[in-house]
Amino acid sequence: MFKDLITKLNKVLNFSTQFKSEKLKDSDATIEYAELVVGADVYTSSSTGSVAAADGKYTTDSGASFEVKEGKISEIFETPAEEVVVEEALAVEEDAPVAEDKPADKEAELLKEIEDLKEEIKKLKGDFSALPTKEDLAKFQTELKEEFKKLENIPTEFSKTDARVELEDTVEDKFKALARAFKAR
Repeated sequence: MFKDLITKLNKVLNFSTQFKSEKLKDSDATIEYAELVVGADVYTSSSTGSVAAADGKYTTDSGASFEVKEGKISEIFETPAEEVVVEEALAVEEDAPVAEDKPADKEAELLKEIEDLKEEIKKLKGDFSALPTKEDLAKFQTELKEEFKKLENIPTEFSKTDARVELEDTVEDKFKALARAFKAR
C-alpha cells in the first residue's frame, strides 16, 4: 500500500525512479522496469538508448514473466522467486525474557504515519492548485498576443510638450556668417 502511494506520488511530482535492468530469458536483450507492477513503464535497452518495450510477453532470467502493451506492464504471470533468508536458530535460555512485539503499537504507529502522509498530500495538492494550469497559461499567452496586435495598429505620436529648442537660421544670420568669413581673410 505504501509502495503504491509512494510510486504514485513520485509519478505526480516527476521524480526520477531507479530502473531494474534484467536480461530476457533465451536472449541477449535487456529489459528495464522500475517495479514489477501493472502499469509500470517498461523499456528495452539498445545501443542507442532505452526505447519503450514493444507489445508482447516477456520472461526474464530471474523468472519474472509479464505482458507489455503500449510500453507498460498490462499483466503479470509470474514474479521472480524471492530469496529465502534462513536465519540460524538462536538458543534462548528459559529464564531470559522474550521480547514481544505488540501489534497494537505497530498498528497505531502505521496509522499515524498514514495520517501524516495524507496531510502531506493535502498540503502538496494545495500547493499545486495555486499554480497556473496549462490552460491558464495558454489563455494568458493569447490575451498577451491580442494586446500586442492592438498596439501594432496604434500609430506612434510625438510628445505634445516638446521642450527642445530648435535653432533657425534666418537669411540675415546667413549673410552675417558670410561677411565674417570674408573679413577673416
